[in-house]
Amino acid sequence: MATGRTIKMPKTETDIAVLQVQVKNIEQDVSEIKNSLKEMHECLDRNAEETRTLLTNMRNEDMVAHKELGSKVSALEKWRWMMMGAGIVIGSLGFETLAKLLK
Repeated sequence: MATGRTIKMPKTETDIAVLQVQVKNIEQDVSEIKNSLKEMHECLDRNAEETRTLLTNMRNEDMVAHKELGSKVSALEKWRWMMMGAGIVIGSLGFETLAKLLK
């Protein structure tokens, strides 16, 4: 029972050469990916350092602004207490004394 089929044997030498070329291409791609990862890592490190610096500067500026605002609020509170004291003094003088002073 001969079927008449012939089996072609692959040319192993050309297949090996093709595989070697493909492996070299893959190695080049891997080295490019490694370089890209290194660049990305350096960029992330720079960004992290810049972010830390910016946050530190913002915190320092925020502290200065809070101190300035605190001094302004303190001055307003002092002014309020002075006005309340003046109101108490004027109120204790009575309406008649106040009317005499204003005439």
